[in-house]
Amino acid sequence: MRATMSQFTEYPVTAQVKTLMEVYTRKEHPSVFSPVASELPAGSRIRVQAAVVGDAVQGNPHWYRIDEDTFIWSGACTRIDPCPAFPPYTKVNWTAVVFEVR
Repeated sequence: MRATMSQFTEYPVTAQVKTLMEVYTRKEHPSVFSPVASELPAGSRIRVQAAVVGDAVQGNPHWYRIDEDTFIWSGACTRIDPCPAFPPYTKVNWTAVVFEVR
C-alpha cells in the first residue's frame, strides 16, 4: 500500500482491464470533479498501474490509476483478478451521483 501526496490511497497492481462502457478518464485525482483527460469507447483495453480509493460513484469508491496522474473509475471496467483487498475503513462520507458524464 502506498499513500500518495494526495488524500487518496493506492495499492500497486499490474493488470489489464477492458472498459465496459464509454468512459472518461480523469486527470490529477480519482474523482468525477477532476478534469477530463480523455474519452474511451467501450471495449478499450487499459493497463492498470494501481488500484486507488477515491470518490465514490454509484456507491463504488474504487478507481484504477492508468498513468502517472490519470485515473479511470473501476465501475466502468472489468475487475482486476486478483482484486486487491481494500481495508474496510475505505468507506467514503459521500457519494457522487452521475446524471451525465462529460
